[in-house]
Amino acid sequence: MGGSMVWGMSPFGGSTDAPVWDRIDPRVFLRGGAGLSRVQAAFRAAYRLPQVDSIAVGTDEPAHLGELIGALAGEVDEQAIHQYRSLLRGRSHGQPV
Repeated sequence: MGGSMVWGMSPFGGSTDAPVWDRIDPRVFLRGGAGLSRVQAAFRAAYRLPQVDSIAVGTDEPAHLGELIGALAGEVDEQAIHQYRSLLRGRSHGQPV
């Protein structure tokens, strides 16, 4: 995807240009997510981190919206989401992760 999309309150750093994208591949949160881009996988997983019913997206490229709609077909790996949440809870309680 060319250009940049900004998501408010994103669990993956808030922008597709953020340095976190060099360190994490959000496809680990999906079952068979190899067919999706990192941005698509992050968008799909964001509905579960925490669970939400809707996400606001801003972009200056209409094609990006279609790409994100396609991401909704991805199936979230609930085990990976659970492990991620457990790590976050442990970290917020001052436990080493």
